Amino acid sequence: MKPNQPDKVRETPKHRFSIGQDVQMKRAAFEMPNTQATFRVIATLPQAGGIFQYRVRNVDEKYERITTEDNLQPLGIWSKADQSSFRHATALNK
Repeated sequence: MKPNQPDKVRETPKHRFSIGQDVQMKRAAFEMPNTQATFRVIATLPQAGGIFQYRVRNVDEKYERITTEDNLQPLGIWSKADQSSFRHATALNK
């Protein structure tokens, strides 16, 4: 390394989701579209196999589960049913 050159700073990878955030598990191909439950991130955990882990809890259940970041997706502002209803209502108003 040359003198007076700063060391390269490595950016520490960060969790995509934060504690308290509502998320959904990604749906498997065989699951019904409306069976997605809402989960709340309870804790962020270290990586396993290079993928961050989270402790999450379904808002309607008493137990927690651990999952990896690649299994989660952010909770949409509106559900697909709400989006469909909104599109239908706005189409009627045109």
